[in-house]
Amino acid sequence: MKHVVFVDSTVSGLLAFEAAKRLGCHVTFIHQRDASFLTISIKDDTSRLEPYLRYVDAYLRIDNLEGGEFSRLLANLHAERPIDALISTSEAAIVPVAREAQRIGTLYPRYEALCGAVYKSRLRETLRAHGLRSPDFEVLSEEQLINGVVPSLPLPFVVKPTRGFAKQFSAICHSQTDFDAFLSELRQSRKGADPMIDHLVSRDYLVEQYIDGTLHSAEVIVQDSKVSCFATTIRFRADYSEILEMTATMPSGLDAAQRDEIKAYVQAVFSALGLDVGLYHVELLRDAKGPCLVEINARMMGSVAPQMYRMLTGIDPFELLVRLHLGEPILIDDSVLQRAGSVVTVASRNGGNIAHDYDPDTLQPLLDKYAIRFCTAHVAPGQAVNVYSGNIGTIGHVIVEDDCPHSAAKKGNRFLRELSSLYGLELATYTGAELA
Repeated sequence: MKHVVFVDSTVSGLLAFEAAKRLGCHVTFIHQRDASFLTISIKDDTSRLEPYLRYVDAYLRIDNLEGGEFSRLLANLHAERPIDALISTSEAAIVPVAREAQRIGTLYPRYEALCGAVYKSRLRETLRAHGLRSPDFEVLSEEQLINGVVPSLPLPFVVKPTRGFAKQFSAICHSQTDFDAFLSELRQSRKGADPMIDHLVSRDYLVEQYIDGTLHSAEVIVQDSKVSCFATTIRFRADYSEILEMTATMPSGLDAAQRDEIKAYVQAVFSALGLDVGLYHVELLRDAKGPCLVEINARMMGSVAPQMYRMLTGIDPFELLVRLHLGEPILIDDSVLQRAGSVVTVASRNGGNIAHDYDPDTLQPLLDKYAIRFCTAHVAPGQAVNVYSGNIGTIGHVIVEDDCPHSAAKKGNRFLRELSSLYGLELATYTGAELA
């Protein structure tokens, strides 16, 4: 029986436990107390974790992944039952997992290569050195920004931590007013941030050239340095803020030649970085000049996109993940996507409260109207909700299906407008040229 060890998780990533158990594996889950993406997501609500633990043979808590405790725990586990795969679906854990996988000898991206991909300034330097398309950039510390050091790049530009997640402490600045607002918000956001988020997000910032294009992702598996793309998406953004992604719509709606262009570019990027194995969520912008890398995430696609992929294809992406790390050959491409779907974020435009007279029983008829089979946007009358300002703090998600990706996304926007009326609260909606 193969021994698979998972370290930390996203909420959706908990589904990987069942996938591993279906494949006949002995499953261990290591959950750190500090700087855990899972804990950030579920807080103290352990009831959200319990249904998944029935697929786990050993659930282990440790303080953190940075000290010797993690290494010692893995060494003991490996001595008792040799570890065949060490895996994480959490952005917070991928770097320490890479370090330990290299020490144990399991299949995982090499530590130095992975760091060169997920630290955005190093990534940009590598692309520039290899002559691959990448925006102009500079790096400034948080102290420099707050003390008034002016970026040398002209506006418009994007500013974001060199290592971060969930769009925290990031902005697209078209004007000096936008940049001033970002700096003001940065001071307040850092003070009020969850200590785990504050710990995980770098205090060095990438300031990079703004590229006006459509936002996409490529979901890829890398084996023996060869990139295989098992899905592409188009990501529509909030109509009031470009930084806020509100959908992952699959497939991307790009034609075969455009998808091939993305695949060739991603292959060149991975070759330059020396990433020879792993499963990745790759974000790109596409304009008249072609694709341009935004960032590489060495993990499964986020939100409930894995559930959507399974609904559309009948293929469990977490099985692909486990099999990949066990060294099995994976033969797949994006031709398996014959229908379309859109993960639609349900989030408040301005914050506030759900109407006190909201009747939860009215939600199901609206879901039925749009043939929505998947929904996590369940709220109570009078419930307080946060303003949507990043990937953390949403109300929930729905998956909207259709025969055409753009039709699915349009349907999702219509659903949000009707749900706003039901909730008695303005929800964020999204825009894009493809939705006109």
